[in-house]
Amino acid sequence: MELLTSILWLILSLVLLIWGANRFIDSASSMAGKLGISDFIIGLSVIALGTSFPEIFVGISSIVNNTEEIALGTIVGSNISNIALIFGVSLVGYSTAINPSSNRNFIALGLSVLVAIYALSDLIISNFDSLMLLVVLTYFIYIMAIQPNSDEIVVEQNNSSYLNLSIFLIIGLLSITIGSNYAVINGEKIAFLIGIPKLIIGLTVLAIGTSLPELAVTISALMKQKNQMVLGNIIGSNVLNIAVVMPILGLFSAKSFDPSIITRDMSVMTILSLIFVMIALSFNYKNIPINIYRLIGIILVSSYIIYIGILGGLL
Repeated sequence: MELLTSILWLILSLVLLIWGANRFIDSASSMAGKLGISDFIIGLSVIALGTSFPEIFVGISSIVNNTEEIALGTIVGSNISNIALIFGVSLVGYSTAINPSSNRNFIALGLSVLVAIYALSDLIISNFDSLMLLVVLTYFIYIMAIQPNSDEIVVEQNNSSYLNLSIFLIIGLLSITIGSNYAVINGEKIAFLIGIPKLIIGLTVLAIGTSLPELAVTISALMKQKNQMVLGNIIGSNVLNIAVVMPILGLFSAKSFDPSIITRDMSVMTILSLIFVMIALSFNYKNIPINIYRLIGIILVSSYIIYIGILGGLL
């Protein structure tokens, strides 16, 4: 009975999450048009921060409850799902051209991954490691501040005031946060009832749960043909997951982590990050057939399913 109740609450949470994502992306896009800001920059900053709130919340809660391995598993697992699942889905639904991103964005993504690998090389995130990650965060904020509106801006006809748009933006963000939070809580409860270790819970159930905002925003953005927002959201979310949550773990905890997080999961995240950058850079070449991207998307999603199957002991 408890398992059935958790499943029903999980479904209701997902409904709230998707509804909130639609409200959020509508308001963000309209505000971008009114302010003359490109969809990419909105995705890179506002939406990326908003959809990273669940990971930040899990990180803080994990420290309070002395379950830091769940938080770290969630960070790494979420970044893996952002690329393999969410970017994969966006490629499968690829329909309109995506303008290439600034190389500075990829530098920030690459730096965050490299510093994360260094920080976990001794399986402990030290204060010095946290400081380096905060430097990466500062650099990311800097490049957002100087980011030019290089991609084409489509100003939508919207008579809503800034106040109304801001209200709907906040309502959407709150719905995403509440929906994802309850999805994570009930997903974790389901995993616990089945009997899954903490690290695996973080890498799978919580990682997927905290990535639901990104997935919901991605699906909504694809339906509205706002591919630039998808690309910016993935870059921004992955950088923020590492550069915000990992310093929290390092500054307020001295937990020693399982070696498998670096030998298995960080390796997967690094490889996927390289693949993501290569694909994103390929958008410079307009003659690549759309079906190629769709095939890559299918491969990425399939690889994610295999990865989850391996973690779950199903493969």
